[in-house]
Amino acid sequence: MADTGSGATLTLATTGAVGTIKSMTLPEFTIDKLETSDLSTTDYKTYVKTDLAEPGELTAEIFFDGDVAVPSLGVAETVTVTFPKVIATNTAANLAGTGFITGYKMPELQTGELQMATLTIAFDGLTDPAFTVEA
Repeated sequence: MADTGSGATLTLATTGAVGTIKSMTLPEFTIDKLETSDLSTTDYKTYVKTDLAEPGELTAEIFFDGDVAVPSLGVAETVTVTFPKVIATNTAANLAGTGFITGYKMPELQTGELQMATLTIAFDGLTDPAFTVEA
């Protein structure tokens, strides 16, 4: 069933709260390819997958709050994104893995605009970013 992102949460085991989150862009899992074409290959190039997948990054847009500490870069984290529940009696789906904070962009200061910060977290691949379905 389709749903909105309303009610989703981000938990960082080491850093704790980072502020009120407006939106999150979850990682794209990718794997590279190696070309295996040779002089006898016809019509299309041929490929094999590489050995390792890229675990990706998570980006969160946060309402900046001067009362909340700016998170430290490079801090090891257990990262958990909890999705909104589709069925109220179930345990929500989640995406969890280990990683570290790679960036924190301070807000732009403008009249008539909300102050928005951007937090970037790289999954490190040591613990797969695993998606668990709602149960």
